Amino acid sequence: MPTEASTLLTVATIGTYLAVLWLPGGLAAAAVGLRGWALAASAPVFTYLIAGLAGPWLWKIGIPFNVWTFLVTTVVVVLLFAAARWFVVRRNGPIERTPSPWARSAHVAVAVTLLAAAVVGFAVLMAAMRWDLNSIPQDWDAAYHANGIRYIAETGEGSLYATGKVNWYELPDGVFYPNAYHLVGALVFKLTGAAVPAVLNASTIMFPGILALTLVAMIRHFNGRAMTAAFTALVTVACTSATYDNLWRGPLLTFTLGIAVMPVLAIAMDAYLKRAALDTGIFFGGVAVGLLAIHSSTLFGGILFVLPMFIQRWWGHLGLIWRDALKLIVPAVVAIVVTLPHLLGALAVGGKIAIVDWPSTFPVSQSVGSLLTFQHVIALPQYWLALALWVGLVFASRLGELRWLLGSAAFFGGVWVLTASYSQPWVAKLTSPWWNDQWRLIALACVPLVVVAGHGLAQVYDFAKVGAARVKVPAGIGSYVAGGLVIAVFALLSQGLYFNLNANQVKQGYGNQPGADRHNMVVSPTEVLAFQELAKLVKPGERVLNDRRDGTVWMYALAGVQPVVGHYDGSAESPAVHTLQAEFNDYANDSTVRDAVKHLNVRYIIVDVGYVHGGKDRVDGLENLDGKPFVQKVFSNQDSTIYKLVPEPGAPVSP
Repeated sequence: MPTEASTLLTVATIGTYLAVLWLPGGLAAAAVGLRGWALAASAPVFTYLIAGLAGPWLWKIGIPFNVWTFLVTTVVVVLLFAAARWFVVRRNGPIERTPSPWARSAHVAVAVTLLAAAVVGFAVLMAAMRWDLNSIPQDWDAAYHANGIRYIAETGEGSLYATGKVNWYELPDGVFYPNAYHLVGALVFKLTGAAVPAVLNASTIMFPGILALTLVAMIRHFNGRAMTAAFTALVTVACTSATYDNLWRGPLLTFTLGIAVMPVLAIAMDAYLKRAALDTGIFFGGVAVGLLAIHSSTLFGGILFVLPMFIQRWWGHLGLIWRDALKLIVPAVVAIVVTLPHLLGALAVGGKIAIVDWPSTFPVSQSVGSLLTFQHVIALPQYWLALALWVGLVFASRLGELRWLLGSAAFFGGVWVLTASYSQPWVAKLTSPWWNDQWRLIALACVPLVVVAGHGLAQVYDFAKVGAARVKVPAGIGSYVAGGLVIAVFALLSQGLYFNLNANQVKQGYGNQPGADRHNMVVSPTEVLAFQELAKLVKPGERVLNDRRDGTVWMYALAGVQPVVGHYDGSAESPAVHTLQAEFNDYANDSTVRDAVKHLNVRYIIVDVGYVHGGKDRVDGLENLDGKPFVQKVFSNQDSTIYKLVPEPGAPVSP
């Protein structure tokens, strides 16, 4: 690992990330007229909107993305949002706010419960990291995100092709990837000087709390009960499949962030449909753009998430269909214009990605059972979450304006069952926006399901409140006693909201599971020492030859050293890179190899012992380098070996 993060650095990094996420976006949300829960939930989305538009558009006109250009863009966005709100108020007069159905004490109770839930989610993930923010995520996607954040921070390139430049630097057209997550991460990296893993982790530990927050805000917007909101926050951070499973396997950082903020789209769309105006249109369009800037599939998933809301709205009022469609045209067109780079990039890459068909291993009965018991890959169902869900389903008619969530759960649950149980090609094609991935789809299904489970606990609370009245608990405190009792019993029966279960799941992604060998990791602490040694040896403009299958793809993120290969994905590999991966050990006899070395300016070579996804084999070109006349060993420790090329790059070997 990098040096273990100190308490001061940990607090500073997390605090900075909180400020970067909520202050710029919060100012924009306030400027457009949002207040209360809607403001708190929308702020991160608007921050990703600001960064996600600033980076690509500024780069197109030759301006780098950095802290100052981000701040200037924030000021511009806030002023535009404020002008829109001013125009609406000037034209229509003061806008009356719908009174909250929650009492002030209810708001406080929900806020306290939400804070407690966010702390639980934070603690689960920090425990998985051994309370070290510098812990390195060991799975496939993390290296890509880490390299992308550092590359943007060091070069200022905010383009939608920047995150892949460490690996696909020779590809003329680059590789498209929405980069709002990376742009915000680059700001935190520059502001704090923290190691890149700490930047990744400072964001990751917020995901369960952000999902809980956005669901609470959504419940409040649709006039759900305060008790439903409070219990939903607790259920959210207890549910393994909603967030935690995708934070060790993958880790699917942009996807998990996307589903954490997805409920804000329901708030924004409903607010706009109920009062179509310039300010609510900006709210709706801005949220949609923010979701798209995080990842293309985030907006697509969000649209499917809210479709049942339209059905509920139109039920018995078919005349609203055309009116709503007309209302949506203007913000949709504006959103398309401002996100043209994103949309064109997504369309260009869409036809090039092969359809992935993961094995479908569950019988239908098991797929349905896993969904209704919150069990995917864990050994046992989360019985107490399941019981709350079943109670919520029994009393589903009491969900009121939130009944549409049953449709969202049914849709995503149905798609989950298809991908888990059926292997037909049409299923893979249907689920291709989510890479036919069971883990993603069950997470999407869990978003509405945790609200139904929270609703179920609210029904239990009602029974407890009646019981408190029967034993003559004073009316003024009966509700608090009942609520505290339900929370305490639920927390006790679920063993602290499944704290250890979830922490142990995520530990797998950091190589911190019980009994793990600290040297049998994709990126071990001693390998990081080798990267730091490389930083002392390698000169600007030089690349280090490394193995695509091992942890050396992290060398740029951790030490700023440019590798020959910067990710495990070998698709679209350039001829020079392919030659070195396959044949470098024939440098002495093959002029093509020597030409590739010269072309890429390779002077050092590193080999490690940790392979991604449990691999065992080194790439052919880096096998058996010891004793070769063209390399000299200059550094070695238990997990890594660094060689120096003896001749000048591309020069023949001296006799």
